[in-house]
Amino acid sequence: MLDNLSAVDGSTDRRAGPWIAFARVFAGFLLLYELTLGGWWKLGWVTTGPNPEWVGSSAGAEVQSVAEQAIDEGTFGWFAWLLEAVVLPAPELWTALALAAQIATAACLVLGLWTRPAALLGILYFLPVFHLGMIRTSPLFTVPIAFAFVANAGRYYGVDAVLWRRSGVVGRFTRTVNAPLPIRRHWYPPLVAAVAVIGVYYLLSIPETVDTRVHLTSLEMTVFAGLVAGGLSFVYRGASPVSVAADALRIFVGYRFLQEIVVRAEPGANALPGWASADAQADVFGGIAETHVAPVSAFLEGAVLPAMSAWVVAFAIVQTAVGVSLLVGYRTRIAGTVAVGYLTVLTALGLVRLAPLVFASAIVAATLAGRHASLDAIAGRTPQPPALSDRIAIPAAVGGIALLAGGALLGIDPEAGYAEVAGPVALTMLAFGLLALAIVSSARIESASSRLESPSPTSDD
Repeated sequence: MLDNLSAVDGSTDRRAGPWIAFARVFAGFLLLYELTLGGWWKLGWVTTGPNPEWVGSSAGAEVQSVAEQAIDEGTFGWFAWLLEAVVLPAPELWTALALAAQIATAACLVLGLWTRPAALLGILYFLPVFHLGMIRTSPLFTVPIAFAFVANAGRYYGVDAVLWRRSGVVGRFTRTVNAPLPIRRHWYPPLVAAVAVIGVYYLLSIPETVDTRVHLTSLEMTVFAGLVAGGLSFVYRGASPVSVAADALRIFVGYRFLQEIVVRAEPGANALPGWASADAQADVFGGIAETHVAPVSAFLEGAVLPAMSAWVVAFAIVQTAVGVSLLVGYRTRIAGTVAVGYLTVLTALGLVRLAPLVFASAIVAATLAGRHASLDAIAGRTPQPPALSDRIAIPAAVGGIALLAGGALLGIDPEAGYAEVAGPVALTMLAFGLLALAIVSSARIESASSRLESPSPTSDD
């Protein structure tokens, strides 16, 4: 049942497809970056070699260290038991499984190949990571991956769309693994109840985990459970799973904008500005200015740092207004567009960790959300996905390749702090966005992949 786009009309469906594909491709790029040069780097690059704690003679050391740290600093009792009984006896095995899961998920998302099983694999990879206490960024990977699963995103500008129409073994396999979930309608109420109970469990665990490593895991899992339960309720009443999932991402982005104000008030290159003081943010941007590419460093030193108080006010107003608007679904297209622009500017300025990760979900909120659980829906506003011209494909591709080449020439040290590599990482993240845009705006790729809704799958006979 979770396979029906249920768009208003064919033109809406065609306009939604590129944005579904954009979110998939961009999330895949982020995962590939994380594998090679990101905060959880494993494979490394030609200039760094692999991370010895993931690949090589010391493989398993990182998994063992993180598991032991989670136990020592406090986690859920049942999860600590799993770590002691299942993970710690064989850290090398779990290292290999984690590495394989991340590689497969990243590659399949970028290609749009067997997207549903790949996305499910990614979700199963990140859920245990939550419970290890790595909660700041792992949910931001999980949410767009989950959207790719619900949207069956390989149908758009992906290999799945091509293979789906094949009559051979590969075509049959593709249709099987990407088939709609066999959820009967009468199963939805008990599913909603079960997810709600899980959410209540995590909610009630917050006081017990407040002094542990996983204190924010309880909060995030409560929010996730609420979004899933609410989403299933809307689908049970006949709403499109994809549009419901888009609104879940809208709410999540609004929540994370506000969380960076209320819960995580300390600024940094790995954060959003929020309401942090001018002095604190001046320290952050001053450090970034020392290492960023020359034009941005000059801008930071000449226009940002001397007027930091004004920038602080602007950051606070934009982040608060956008967070609240997305949370309640008011003027979703405008709020989402501002969110995308805001996150792009922050990335360009050197806040290179959270901003690109939130962007992966914000692009869905900006283009596809607003139909459910929103003030827009109550007011009768039905936002349509913006049209995407194929004329931007070549300029976006050229710009993306140029930025990616610039980032590669500058080099990224995965062991360095985020502020120390802000320049090349910012170029790389902006390149990912442009390359994803080039892919989904290309008329040639659209023609090659087509949409599954237009032609019927080739018969197996």
